[in-house]
Amino acid sequence: MKNLIIIMGTIVLGVFIFNMMVGDGENSLKNISRDVMMKTVENYRWEM
Repeated sequence: MKNLIIIMGTIVLGVFIFNMMVGDGENSLKNISRDVMMKTVENYRWEM
């Protein structure tokens, strides 16, 4: 029973970390890095 709880906790933690990194939410690392890249490109265009 203890092993089952540990396995389920590991799966839940893995899903949480996956969603935080590449999920569809506004606060995922994928979306934050996309926003930063878009702002960088816009700033670069204005400097030229």
